[in-house]
Amino acid sequence: MRRTAAFLFFVTMGAIVVSVDFATLPAWMNSKFYASLWDHNRFNLWVGGAGSGKSVGAAQRYVYRLTAETGHNLLAMRKVSEANRFSTFAGLVATISQWHLTSLWDINESRMYLRCINGNEVIFRGMNDIRARERVKSVTFKSGPLTDIWTEEASEFEPEDITQLNLRLRGLTPQPLQFLLTFNPVNVQHHLKKTYFDNPKANATILQTTYKDNRFLDSAYRGELEALKDSDPNLYQVYALGEWGQLGDQAFPNAIFGPCRYKYEDFDRVLVGKDFGFQHYDALEFIGLKDDELYSFRERYVRQRTNPEIIELSLDILDHSQRVRADSAEPKSIAEWNNAGFYLEPAVKGPDSVKAQYAYLRGHRWHIDPDACPGLAAEVRGAVYRKDRFGNLTEEIFSFHDDAMAACRYAIEELLTPANTFKAW
Repeated sequence: MRRTAAFLFFVTMGAIVVSVDFATLPAWMNSKFYASLWDHNRFNLWVGGAGSGKSVGAAQRYVYRLTAETGHNLLAMRKVSEANRFSTFAGLVATISQWHLTSLWDINESRMYLRCINGNEVIFRGMNDIRARERVKSVTFKSGPLTDIWTEEASEFEPEDITQLNLRLRGLTPQPLQFLLTFNPVNVQHHLKKTYFDNPKANATILQTTYKDNRFLDSAYRGELEALKDSDPNLYQVYALGEWGQLGDQAFPNAIFGPCRYKYEDFDRVLVGKDFGFQHYDALEFIGLKDDELYSFRERYVRQRTNPEIIELSLDILDHSQRVRADSAEPKSIAEWNNAGFYLEPAVKGPDSVKAQYAYLRGHRWHIDPDACPGLAAEVRGAVYRKDRFGNLTEEIFSFHDDAMAACRYAIEELLTPANTFKAW
């Protein structure tokens, strides 16, 4: 039998009054997130491992609150504003659709804007530079004040970002003011741990979850997480169990994170790599070569999108004449891109190619623009040398998500492979 969220609506004197049958919500939500619907502490920190359902739970919370209760206005945040499109915005829209509430919401995809028929709104912003911070300060809603802030991947935000956002929640409001932070606890030295976990606050609720709390998690992903228990117990503690930890020796100490000062045409050469994915991320990564240094300056990093959708999303960043080296395990996907007018070629993947490609990336100054390439930046920052069961470091590099890094490996493959192994261009 199809699950249906039983939202009951009554129209009186031109105003929308909403009554909700709570009995259906537990069928859609994991129990820990369902219980949090009625938590009104100023700070809510949802911390947990991969696959714990934090982001989906947050989207469900806000669709419920903004549809069923008047007097809410939500500011949804990612460090880079555009990252909202494939995370917070996509999650809210997906929940609205799954709960059959689309007739009650104005959904503007181009502007990334949501408005419920009852007047509640959602605005999406970032804080990656001075201009973006000023836009956050000037956020206003058509009806009522800001009442809720949701920061997805809150560990990407600096302490001053969190402070500035908290100051935006002020004044007399019809609903309790609340700041939700969702993130993974990958670094025991992180400022969020020091501020909220080491010094607990009376007005802060901490909700810790793992993949075991997510009854909707697919079995394949669950298997990946559980496999870490035997292959690398330390990573299992951090990624699967969501415990604060220190992952080990950084795999890319040569990586330099900061704005890219060059434009596309300034590079001696631009290499592009493509890793296909659906449940995993689908990554398109651009690497510029300049004076024997590498610059990652552009990417498209999305999940759960079909090839035609991703092709459409890539038209503004990928020229049809640009050579792209792609994962050879996906010949059908390569054919789809080529039929759309692009020029993708399968990677060779020779013996020990992964080790050689990572050695090349480690052997050069690698500049990564975290605003332009947030997916790659997160993967590289989290990449460590794997340990064996005895705690000894191996030469194998591990990052729980390595899709952007794989695309970078494909991009630089031709620098390590004889030219005659590829098609003529």
